[in-house]
Amino acid sequence: MNRILSASEYLMWSSYKNSLENVSLSATVKGSFPIDLLTEALAWLKLRHSRLQLKIVTNNLLQPEFSSENVPPIALQIIERQGEEHWCRQMVEELRHPLNWSEEPLLRVLLLHSPDVSNLIITFHHCIGDGLSGAYLIRDILQFIGEPGSPRELLPDLPPVDEIIPNISDSWVEENLPNSIEAESILTANYRNHQENTSEKLPMRLFSWTLCSAKSTVLAACCQKEKTSVHGALCAAFLLAIATEVNSSNEITLRCHTPLNIRNHLTIPVNENLGEYIARPIIAHRLSQKTDFWDLAREVKYKLNQFIADGKLFDNVLKARALLSSNFNTSGSSVDTRSKVEIDIAITNLGNLNIKQQFGKLQLQELYLMATGRKSLPLFIGVATLKQNMCFICRYEESLIPGANAHNIKNIAMEQLEAVCQ
Repeated sequence: MNRILSASEYLMWSSYKNSLENVSLSATVKGSFPIDLLTEALAWLKLRHSRLQLKIVTNNLLQPEFSSENVPPIALQIIERQGEEHWCRQMVEELRHPLNWSEEPLLRVLLLHSPDVSNLIITFHHCIGDGLSGAYLIRDILQFIGEPGSPRELLPDLPPVDEIIPNISDSWVEENLPNSIEAESILTANYRNHQENTSEKLPMRLFSWTLCSAKSTVLAACCQKEKTSVHGALCAAFLLAIATEVNSSNEITLRCHTPLNIRNHLTIPVNENLGEYIARPIIAHRLSQKTDFWDLAREVKYKLNQFIADGKLFDNVLKARALLSSNFNTSGSSVDTRSKVEIDIAITNLGNLNIKQQFGKLQLQELYLMATGRKSLPLFIGVATLKQNMCFICRYEESLIPGANAHNIKNIAMEQLEAVCQ
Protein backbone atom coordinates (compact mmCIF):
# COMPACT_ATOMS: atom_id res chain seq x y z
CA MET A 1 0.00 0.00 0.00
CA ASN A 2 1.34 3.40 -1.04
CA ARG A 3 -0.86 6.40 -0.32
CA ILE A 4 -0.73 9.98 0.95
CA LEU A 5 -1.46 10.30 4.66
CA SER A 6 -5.04 11.33 5.40
CA ALA A 7 -5.66 14.66 7.14
CA SER A 8 -5.81 13.17 10.64
CA GLU A 9 -2.78 10.94 9.98
CA TYR A 10 -0.85 13.91 8.59
CA LEU A 11 -1.49 16.06 11.63
CA MET A 12 -0.57 13.24 14.01
CA TRP A 13 2.65 12.64 12.06
CA SER A 14 3.43 16.36 12.04
CA SER A 15 2.81 16.66 15.79
CA TYR A 16 5.21 13.75 16.35
CA LYS A 17 8.14 16.01 15.46
CA ASN A 18 7.31 18.34 18.37
CA SER A 19 6.02 15.84 20.90
CA LEU A 20 6.18 12.07 20.53
CA GLU A 21 2.97 10.09 20.05
CA ASN A 22 4.17 6.62 21.02
CA VAL A 23 1.77 4.03 22.42
CA SER A 24 3.28 1.24 24.55
CA LEU A 25 1.74 -1.87 26.05
CA SER A 26 3.44 -4.29 28.42
CA ALA A 27 2.16 -7.84 28.88
CA THR A 28 3.30 -9.94 31.83
CA VAL A 29 3.47 -13.51 30.52
CA LYS A 30 3.91 -16.56 32.74
CA GLY A 31 5.59 -19.63 31.25
CA SER A 32 8.64 -20.47 29.21
CA PHE A 33 8.64 -17.91 26.37
CA PRO A 34 10.15 -19.46 23.20
CA ILE A 35 12.38 -16.74 21.76
CA ASP A 36 12.83 -18.46 18.39
CA LEU A 37 9.05 -18.36 17.74
CA LEU A 38 8.78 -14.65 18.51
CA THR A 39 10.59 -13.70 15.29
CA GLU A 40 8.19 -15.92 13.32
CA ALA A 41 5.22 -14.39 15.16
CA LEU A 42 6.29 -10.87 14.23
CA ALA A 43 6.72 -11.84 10.58
CA TRP A 44 3.17 -13.19 10.58
CA LEU A 45 1.89 -10.14 12.48
CA LYS A 46 3.27 -7.95 9.73
CA LEU A 47 1.31 -9.96 7.16
CA ARG A 48 -1.90 -9.95 9.24
CA HIS A 49 -1.93 -6.17 9.74
CA SER A 50 -1.18 -4.25 6.55
CA ARG A 51 -0.22 -1.07 8.41
CA LEU A 52 2.75 -2.87 9.93
CA GLN A 53 4.15 -3.30 6.43
CA LEU A 54 4.60 0.46 6.06
CA LYS A 55 6.98 3.27 6.81
CA ILE A 56 6.41 7.00 6.20
CA VAL A 57 8.38 8.87 3.55
CA THR A 58 8.06 12.35 2.10
CA ASN A 59 7.59 12.73 -1.64
CA ASN A 60 8.93 15.41 -3.97
CA LEU A 61 6.14 17.75 -2.86
CA LEU A 62 7.13 17.26 0.79
CA GLN A 63 3.92 15.35 1.39
CA PRO A 64 4.16 12.42 3.81
CA GLU A 65 2.98 9.11 2.41
CA PHE A 66 2.86 5.50 3.54
CA SER A 67 5.27 3.32 1.61
CA SER A 68 5.66 -0.45 1.55
CA GLU A 69 8.89 -0.38 -0.45
CA ASN A 70 12.01 -1.83 1.20
CA VAL A 71 10.44 -2.03 4.66
CA PRO A 72 12.58 -4.23 6.94
CA PRO A 73 11.23 -6.72 9.52
CA ILE A 74 9.69 -5.43 12.75
CA ALA A 75 12.50 -4.40 15.09
CA LEU A 76 12.96 -6.86 17.98
CA GLN A 77 15.19 -6.51 21.03
CA ILE A 78 15.58 -9.25 23.66
CA ILE A 79 17.22 -8.61 27.01
CA GLU A 80 17.34 -10.48 30.31
CA ARG A 81 14.51 -9.63 32.69
CA GLN A 82 15.73 -7.98 35.90
CA GLY A 83 12.90 -8.25 38.40
CA GLU A 84 9.24 -7.32 38.54
CA GLU A 85 9.72 -3.55 38.03
CA HIS A 86 12.10 -3.87 35.08
CA TRP A 87 9.29 -3.53 32.52
CA CYS A 88 8.15 -0.23 34.01
CA ARG A 89 11.61 1.31 33.64
CA GLN A 90 11.90 0.01 30.09
CA MET A 91 8.48 1.34 29.15
CA VAL A 92 9.64 4.84 30.09
CA GLU A 93 12.48 4.47 27.60
CA GLU A 94 10.11 3.11 24.94
CA LEU A 95 7.78 6.08 25.36
CA ARG A 96 10.68 8.54 25.20
CA HIS A 97 12.50 6.99 22.24
CA PRO A 98 11.25 8.04 18.76
CA LEU A 99 10.33 5.43 16.19
CA ASN A 100 12.46 5.41 13.05
CA TRP A 101 9.31 6.04 10.99
CA SER A 102 11.08 6.90 7.73
CA GLU A 103 13.14 3.69 7.63
CA GLU A 104 11.33 0.98 9.60
CA PRO A 105 7.83 -0.33 10.38
CA LEU A 106 5.83 1.84 12.78
CA LEU A 107 6.07 -0.82 15.51
CA ARG A 108 8.93 -2.19 17.57
CA VAL A 109 9.02 -5.01 20.12
CA LEU A 110 11.02 -5.58 23.28
CA LEU A 111 11.07 -8.85 25.23
CA LEU A 112 12.31 -8.92 28.83
CA HIS A 113 13.02 -12.62 29.09
CA SER A 114 13.37 -14.99 32.02
CA PRO A 115 12.75 -18.75 32.38
CA ASP A 116 9.41 -18.42 34.21
CA VAL A 117 7.99 -14.92 33.62
CA SER A 118 8.65 -12.53 30.74
CA ASN A 119 7.41 -9.07 29.76
CA LEU A 120 6.45 -8.44 26.16
CA ILE A 121 6.49 -4.70 25.37
CA ILE A 122 5.23 -3.33 22.06
CA THR A 123 5.52 0.31 21.00
CA PHE A 124 3.90 1.86 17.93
CA HIS A 125 3.12 5.21 16.34
CA HIS A 126 -0.25 6.58 17.45
CA CYS A 127 -1.19 7.41 13.84
CA ILE A 128 -1.61 3.68 13.06
CA GLY A 129 -3.16 2.42 16.28
CA ASP A 130 -4.73 2.98 19.68
CA GLY A 131 -4.66 1.12 22.99
CA LEU A 132 -7.26 -1.48 22.00
CA SER A 133 -5.33 -2.14 18.77
CA GLY A 134 -2.27 -2.79 20.91
CA ALA A 135 -4.16 -5.29 23.05
CA TYR A 136 -5.16 -7.18 19.90
CA LEU A 137 -1.52 -7.20 18.74
CA ILE A 138 -0.39 -8.69 22.06
CA ARG A 139 -3.12 -11.34 21.76
CA ASP A 140 -2.10 -12.13 18.16
CA ILE A 141 1.54 -12.66 19.15
CA LEU A 142 0.74 -14.90 22.11
CA GLN A 143 -1.77 -16.93 20.11
CA PHE A 144 0.73 -17.53 17.30
CA ILE A 145 3.37 -18.72 19.77
CA GLY A 146 1.22 -20.60 22.26
CA GLU A 147 -1.32 -22.14 19.87
CA PRO A 148 0.48 -23.18 16.68
CA GLY A 149 -2.67 -24.83 15.30
CA SER A 150 -4.84 -21.71 15.62
CA PRO A 151 -6.24 -19.98 12.48
CA ARG A 152 -3.88 -17.59 10.66
CA GLU A 153 -6.36 -15.05 9.32
CA LEU A 154 -5.13 -11.98 7.44
CA LEU A 155 -7.15 -8.83 8.05
CA PRO A 156 -8.39 -6.57 5.22
CA ASP A 157 -6.59 -3.37 4.30
CA LEU A 158 -9.07 -0.72 5.44
CA PRO A 159 -9.32 2.95 4.40
CA PRO A 160 -8.13 5.61 6.87
CA VAL A 161 -10.63 6.60 9.54
CA ASP A 162 -11.20 9.92 7.72
CA GLU A 163 -12.96 8.03 4.93
CA ILE A 164 -15.23 5.87 7.08
CA ILE A 165 -16.93 8.39 9.35
CA PRO A 166 -20.61 9.25 8.76
CA ASN A 167 -21.45 12.10 6.40
CA ILE A 168 -21.77 15.08 8.71
CA SER A 169 -21.23 18.79 8.26
CA ASP A 170 -17.91 20.16 9.41
CA SER A 171 -18.55 23.88 8.83
CA TRP A 172 -18.94 24.58 12.53
CA VAL A 173 -15.59 22.99 13.39
CA GLU A 174 -13.65 25.70 11.61
CA GLU A 175 -15.38 28.30 13.76
CA ASN A 176 -14.38 26.53 16.95
CA LEU A 177 -10.72 25.71 16.35
CA PRO A 178 -8.80 26.57 19.52
CA ASN A 179 -6.64 29.62 18.97
CA SER A 180 -5.87 30.64 22.51
CA ILE A 181 -4.28 28.92 25.46
CA GLU A 182 -6.63 28.33 28.38
CA ALA A 183 -5.73 28.49 32.07
CA GLU A 184 -2.94 26.11 32.99
CA SER A 185 -3.51 22.87 34.86
CA ILE A 186 -4.28 23.34 38.55
CA LEU A 187 -1.67 20.70 39.39
CA THR A 188 0.94 22.51 37.30
CA ALA A 189 0.11 25.86 38.89
CA ASN A 190 0.12 24.36 42.38
CA TYR A 191 3.56 22.78 42.16
CA ARG A 192 5.32 25.02 39.63
CA ASN A 193 7.16 27.07 42.23
CA HIS A 194 8.26 24.05 44.24
CA GLN A 195 10.21 22.23 41.54
CA GLU A 196 13.97 22.03 41.24
CA ASN A 197 15.49 22.57 37.82
CA THR A 198 16.18 19.37 35.92
CA SER A 199 18.50 18.82 33.01
CA GLU A 200 16.55 15.77 31.88
CA LYS A 201 14.87 16.35 28.54
CA LEU A 202 11.61 14.60 29.44
CA PRO A 203 11.35 13.83 33.17
CA MET A 204 8.71 11.12 32.81
CA ARG A 205 8.04 8.55 35.51
CA LEU A 206 5.78 5.49 35.67
CA PHE A 207 4.41 3.30 38.43
CA SER A 208 1.80 0.54 38.37
CA TRP A 209 -0.61 -1.34 40.61
CA THR A 210 -3.59 -3.70 40.34
CA LEU A 211 -7.11 -3.99 41.74
CA CYS A 212 -7.98 -7.64 42.30
CA SER A 213 -10.97 -9.24 40.62
CA ALA A 214 -12.93 -9.50 43.88
CA LYS A 215 -12.73 -5.75 44.52
CA SER A 216 -13.32 -4.76 40.90
CA THR A 217 -16.41 -6.99 40.81
CA VAL A 218 -17.80 -5.19 43.87
CA LEU A 219 -16.99 -1.85 42.25
CA ALA A 220 -18.87 -2.81 39.08
CA ALA A 221 -21.90 -3.85 41.12
CA CYS A 222 -21.85 -0.57 43.07
CA CYS A 223 -21.63 1.43 39.83
CA GLN A 224 -24.62 -0.40 38.41
CA LYS A 225 -26.60 0.31 41.57
CA GLU A 226 -25.65 4.00 41.45
CA LYS A 227 -26.55 4.24 37.74
CA THR A 228 -23.09 5.14 36.52
CA SER A 229 -20.17 3.38 34.83
CA VAL A 230 -16.95 1.96 36.21
CA HIS A 231 -15.12 4.55 34.14
CA GLY A 232 -17.24 7.29 35.70
CA ALA A 233 -16.25 6.03 39.15
CA LEU A 234 -12.55 5.88 38.22
CA CYS A 235 -12.62 9.45 36.92
CA ALA A 236 -14.50 10.64 40.00
CA ALA A 237 -11.96 8.98 42.30
CA PHE A 238 -8.96 10.62 40.64
CA LEU A 239 -10.62 14.03 40.26
CA LEU A 240 -11.57 14.07 43.95
CA ALA A 241 -8.07 12.84 44.84
CA ILE A 242 -6.53 15.77 42.95
CA ALA A 243 -8.88 18.20 44.71
CA THR A 244 -7.93 16.69 48.09
CA GLU A 245 -4.21 16.86 47.32
CA VAL A 246 -4.40 20.46 46.11
CA ASN A 247 -6.43 21.26 49.24
CA SER A 248 -8.10 24.40 47.91
CA SER A 249 -10.75 26.06 50.05
CA ASN A 250 -12.37 27.43 46.90
CA GLU A 251 -14.33 25.68 44.18
CA ILE A 252 -11.99 24.45 41.43
CA THR A 253 -12.43 23.31 37.84
CA LEU A 254 -10.55 20.22 36.72
CA ARG A 255 -10.24 19.07 33.10
CA CYS A 256 -10.18 15.37 32.35
CA HIS A 257 -9.28 13.86 28.98
CA THR A 258 -10.92 10.51 28.21
CA PRO A 259 -10.32 8.74 24.88
CA LEU A 260 -13.53 7.14 23.57
CA ASN A 261 -13.78 4.09 21.31
CA ILE A 262 -15.51 5.03 18.03
CA ARG A 263 -15.32 1.61 16.35
CA ASN A 264 -19.09 1.02 16.55
CA HIS A 265 -19.87 4.44 15.08
CA LEU A 266 -18.04 4.09 11.74
CA THR A 267 -19.63 3.32 8.39
CA ILE A 268 -17.91 -0.05 8.00
CA PRO A 269 -16.95 -2.68 10.58
CA VAL A 270 -13.29 -2.38 11.56
CA ASN A 271 -13.39 -5.29 14.05
CA GLU A 272 -9.85 -6.10 15.20
CA ASN A 273 -8.00 -4.09 12.56
CA LEU A 274 -5.09 -1.93 13.59
CA GLY A 275 -6.13 1.74 13.63
CA GLU A 276 -6.52 4.88 15.70
CA TYR A 277 -10.26 4.63 16.31
CA ILE A 278 -10.75 7.04 19.19
CA ALA A 279 -12.31 10.41 19.99
CA ARG A 280 -10.54 12.76 22.39
CA PRO A 281 -13.04 14.67 24.56
CA ILE A 282 -11.81 16.99 27.30
CA ILE A 283 -14.49 17.38 29.96
CA ALA A 284 -14.47 20.05 32.68
CA HIS A 285 -15.82 19.34 36.16
CA ARG A 286 -16.35 21.84 38.99
CA LEU A 287 -15.45 20.45 42.41
CA SER A 288 -15.84 21.77 45.94
CA GLN A 289 -15.32 20.30 49.39
CA LYS A 290 -18.99 19.23 49.28
CA THR A 291 -18.80 17.30 45.98
CA ASP A 292 -20.37 13.86 46.36
CA PHE A 293 -18.50 10.90 44.85
CA TRP A 294 -21.45 9.24 43.13
CA ASP A 295 -22.88 12.54 41.90
CA LEU A 296 -19.54 13.25 40.24
CA ALA A 297 -19.33 9.71 38.80
CA ARG A 298 -22.81 10.14 37.28
CA GLU A 299 -21.80 13.55 35.92
CA VAL A 300 -18.77 12.01 34.18
CA LYS A 301 -20.98 9.41 32.51
CA TYR A 302 -23.60 12.00 31.55
CA LYS A 303 -21.11 14.43 30.02
CA LEU A 304 -19.39 11.72 27.97
CA ASN A 305 -22.77 10.49 26.72
CA GLN A 306 -23.70 14.07 25.89
CA PHE A 307 -20.47 14.46 23.92
CA ILE A 308 -21.61 11.52 21.78
CA ALA A 309 -25.21 12.77 21.53
CA ASP A 310 -23.98 16.19 20.37
CA GLY A 311 -22.25 14.57 17.39
CA LYS A 312 -18.70 15.37 18.56
CA LEU A 313 -17.18 11.90 18.19
CA PHE A 314 -15.44 12.86 14.95
CA ASP A 315 -14.12 16.27 16.02
CA ASN A 316 -10.52 15.09 15.54
CA VAL A 317 -11.09 14.23 11.89
CA LEU A 318 -13.17 17.33 11.21
CA LYS A 319 -10.57 19.56 12.83
CA ALA A 320 -7.83 17.98 10.71
CA ARG A 321 -9.85 18.59 7.54
CA ALA A 322 -10.54 22.19 8.55
CA LEU A 323 -6.91 22.94 9.35
CA LEU A 324 -5.59 21.52 6.09
CA SER A 325 -8.36 22.90 3.89
CA SER A 326 -7.63 26.38 5.27
CA ASN A 327 -3.96 25.93 4.31
CA PHE A 328 -3.06 25.96 7.99
CA ASN A 329 0.14 24.08 7.25
CA THR A 330 0.95 21.87 4.28
CA SER A 331 4.62 22.61 3.84
CA GLY A 332 5.92 19.67 5.85
CA SER A 333 7.01 21.76 8.84
CA SER A 334 6.09 20.45 12.27
CA VAL A 335 2.74 21.30 13.82
CA ASP A 336 1.37 20.41 17.24
CA THR A 337 -2.34 20.23 16.55
CA ARG A 338 -3.58 18.95 19.87
CA SER A 339 -5.98 21.07 21.89
CA LYS A 340 -4.36 24.01 23.65
CA VAL A 341 -6.68 23.56 26.63
CA GLU A 342 -4.49 22.47 29.53
CA ILE A 343 -5.54 19.15 31.06
CA ASP A 344 -5.20 18.14 34.69
CA ILE A 345 -5.45 14.39 34.10
CA ALA A 346 -5.98 11.93 31.25
CA ILE A 347 -7.61 8.57 31.94
CA THR A 348 -7.58 6.01 29.14
CA ASN A 349 -9.58 2.90 30.00
CA LEU A 350 -9.76 -0.14 27.73
CA GLY A 351 -12.50 -1.62 29.90
CA ASN A 352 -12.93 -5.35 30.49
CA LEU A 353 -11.04 -6.83 27.53
CA ASN A 354 -12.60 -9.73 25.71
CA ILE A 355 -9.23 -11.43 25.41
CA LYS A 356 -8.44 -14.85 26.79
CA GLN A 357 -5.46 -15.29 29.08
CA GLN A 358 -4.28 -18.84 28.38
CA PHE A 359 -2.36 -19.56 25.18
CA GLY A 360 -1.11 -23.11 25.40
CA LYS A 361 1.56 -23.05 28.10
CA LEU A 362 1.72 -19.25 28.14
CA GLN A 363 -0.53 -17.26 30.47
CA LEU A 364 -1.25 -13.55 30.07
CA GLN A 365 -1.29 -12.30 33.67
CA GLU A 366 -1.28 -8.51 33.41
CA LEU A 367 -1.57 -5.89 30.67
CA TYR A 368 -0.58 -2.23 30.98
CA LEU A 369 -0.90 0.56 28.43
CA MET A 370 0.44 4.09 28.20
CA ALA A 371 1.00 6.81 25.60
CA THR A 372 3.71 9.45 25.60
CA GLY A 373 1.25 12.34 25.58
CA ARG A 374 1.94 16.03 25.70
CA LYS A 375 4.70 17.31 27.98
CA SER A 376 2.32 19.71 29.74
CA LEU A 377 0.09 16.86 31.00
CA PRO A 378 0.91 16.25 34.68
CA LEU A 379 -0.95 12.94 35.19
CA PHE A 380 -1.92 10.16 32.80
CA ILE A 381 -3.68 7.00 34.00
CA GLY A 382 -3.95 3.86 31.86
CA VAL A 383 -6.39 1.08 32.80
CA ALA A 384 -6.92 -2.37 31.30
CA THR A 385 -9.02 -5.16 32.83
CA LEU A 386 -8.41 -8.88 32.31
CA LYS A 387 -11.07 -11.18 33.81
CA GLN A 388 -12.03 -8.42 36.30
CA ASN A 389 -8.37 -7.91 37.32
CA MET A 390 -7.72 -4.19 36.82
CA CYS A 391 -4.21 -3.17 35.78
CA PHE A 392 -3.36 0.50 36.44
CA ILE A 393 -0.36 2.50 35.34
CA CYS A 394 0.33 6.15 36.15
CA ARG A 395 2.57 8.40 34.09
CA TYR A 396 3.56 11.70 35.68
CA GLU A 397 5.93 14.51 34.77
CA GLU A 398 8.38 15.37 37.54
CA SER A 399 8.77 18.86 36.12
CA LEU A 400 5.04 19.40 36.79
CA ILE A 401 4.22 17.34 39.88
CA PRO A 402 6.52 15.81 42.52
CA GLY A 403 6.57 12.03 42.70
CA ALA A 404 5.33 11.98 46.31
CA ASN A 405 2.24 13.95 45.31
CA ALA A 406 1.54 11.71 42.31
CA HIS A 407 1.64 8.68 44.61
CA ASN A 408 -0.57 10.49 47.15
CA ILE A 409 -3.19 11.13 44.47
CA LYS A 410 -3.15 7.45 43.49
CA ASN A 411 -3.50 6.34 47.12
CA ILE A 412 -6.36 8.76 47.83
CA ALA A 413 -8.16 7.68 44.65
CA MET A 414 -7.97 4.00 45.51
CA GLU A 415 -9.06 4.69 49.10
CA GLN A 416 -12.07 6.57 47.72
CA LEU A 417 -13.04 3.60 45.56
CA GLU A 418 -12.79 1.20 48.47
CA ALA A 419 -14.71 3.53 50.80
CA VAL A 420 -17.72 4.02 48.51
CA CYS A 421 -18.02 0.27 47.93
CA GLN A 422 -18.18 -0.69 51.61
